[in-house]
Amino acid sequence: MINNSLMVEKAAAFVGRHKAAVTLTGGVLGAALGIYSDEARAVIAWTWSHVIAGGTLVTLAVAGVFSLAWWARGLTERRRELRREVVRQFFDIHADDFEEDLPSDNAVIGRQLWYLERTTESSDLVVLLHGLGLDADDFRPFMNVARQHTAAITLFGHNVEEARDNRYRPIGMALHADLISGAINNLQRQYPYKRLTLVGFSVGCDMLFQLAELWRDHPERQPKIRSMLLLDPNINHSTMVISGKVARLNPEQPLAELKRIAQVPEELVEFQNFCEYLHKISGKDLCQVQRYAADLWAYWEPDGQYELFFQRLERVRAISDTTRVFFSMHFEQRFNDVVARARQRGIRQVFDLRRVDHFEFCQDAFLKREIGALLRA
Repeated sequence: MINNSLMVEKAAAFVGRHKAAVTLTGGVLGAALGIYSDEARAVIAWTWSHVIAGGTLVTLAVAGVFSLAWWARGLTERRRELRREVVRQFFDIHADDFEEDLPSDNAVIGRQLWYLERTTESSDLVVLLHGLGLDADDFRPFMNVARQHTAAITLFGHNVEEARDNRYRPIGMALHADLISGAINNLQRQYPYKRLTLVGFSVGCDMLFQLAELWRDHPERQPKIRSMLLLDPNINHSTMVISGKVARLNPEQPLAELKRIAQVPEELVEFQNFCEYLHKISGKDLCQVQRYAADLWAYWEPDGQYELFFQRLERVRAISDTTRVFFSMHFEQRFNDVVARARQRGIRQVFDLRRVDHFEFCQDAFLKREIGALLRA
């Protein structure tokens, strides 16, 4: 009752303040109705017979509801996309993360392992591992457009911010594998109901080989993996043109060494790729990059030998429901040999050649298409 009284009082006050305008409006409406009364009645009759009685009003109402729902859905999706930002995070490294004692020169406890993550509502979690001297940011364009939940891990000491940080001294490839294994298991514990896919680019494939060996020796640390995608993995020293040069790099003379490596390419496109790559690693800790490359060189066989490659590939396939290996045009001369040897071992529907450059494997369009196809398969 009190609210009704207040509304009446407010209405009366409004009319009092605008008495002239209200009087004029009422007079105009009254005159119009008097002059056009027949037309008004005709409009009302037509509306009743053609719109209300004919069901058109119901149809318009339904269409309006669906249009409003579609608009609201689009608005919600746009807001959700804005929340799906690529976020830079880190895992703290603890002593209990390692079952075996660490050598005194491997100072990693109390440091951080950095990674990028973009969460979505997808039931797939894709973890990406970068190449030698690169970092997780090389996958950021793909992560911005991926439908899947994505995470890209940067190897220990490979961030630009860590290049001159004495707390991040060089460590070997085996310890890197320990740290990456811990990070992957940490992500799976956070999202236990998401299907896990691992993607390695270039030396990131060597990390997948290392992880497969680690999990073979420590099966209790092996996560459940749905699929793996290897992009330009090493097969022997013949595919290690860049990493072989970096392995012999003298970090005390970075400019002279990087200039020497820049003279390796024989074609303009390769030269452009080398320059882009050298630009990226020039801002990194070259001691760490060189140590990792040296371990990689010792990890592989000389040119022409394939036995270790297939042994390591079999370990990867043993822990993954689906495994695909793609080579770029740089591997074209060796591709037929690899496929022939694979068929001798009964391995089929694993290898394929893509008509792209080595570094195009990191481009968003390629990764979006190929990872999507892998997960649909």
